[in-house]
Amino acid sequence: MKINVKYLEEKNKDELDIISHPSNQLLLDKLTKTIQIPQTLIVTQPNNNRQKIITISDIEAITTLGHVSKIILTNQESYFYPKRIKELTFLTQNNLYQINQSTIINLNHVYTFQVEKHARLEIITKSQQHYIVSRHYVKQIKERLLCFNS
Repeated sequence: MKINVKYLEEKNKDELDIISHPSNQLLLDKLTKTIQIPQTLIVTQPNNNRQKIITISDIEAITTLGHVSKIILTNQESYFYPKRIKELTFLTQNNLYQINQSTIINLNHVYTFQVEKHARLEIITKSQQHYIVSRHYVKQIKERLLCFNS
C-alpha cells in the first residue's frame, strides 16, 4: 500500500484528513481507533501509594502541593501526580488551563462563571466546586469560556 502525505499550513493543527478506497475501510477503522485512544496519566493513590491510570478527560482540577500536584477527578477522588503545575502545560490541548498560581481547571467541566465583589471571577464546576480566577488569567479564561460555549 502506498501512503501519500501532504502538509498544508491552512489545515487546523488538530485535524487529519485520510482519503482512501472503500476497500480499505476495515484497515482505516483500526487505524483511527488506534489514533483516538484516550490520553491518560499515571497517578498515585494518596492512601496506599499504588499507581493508577486515569483519563485526562476525567480531571476536574489540579492543585499544587509543593513539588507534586493533586489531581481532583469529577467524582471528587484525589490523586498525586509527581510534577509541578509549570510542567503541566501540555494539558492545554485537553482544555485544562491555569486559573491562578496554584490551580489548573478543566474547562469542559465548568458549569458557570460569575463576577464576585472586587471584580473577581469565580468558576463553578458541574460538581459545584468553586474556584477563584486570578486577575492575571481572567481575560484569557473569559475568552476561552465564551468561545467554548458558542
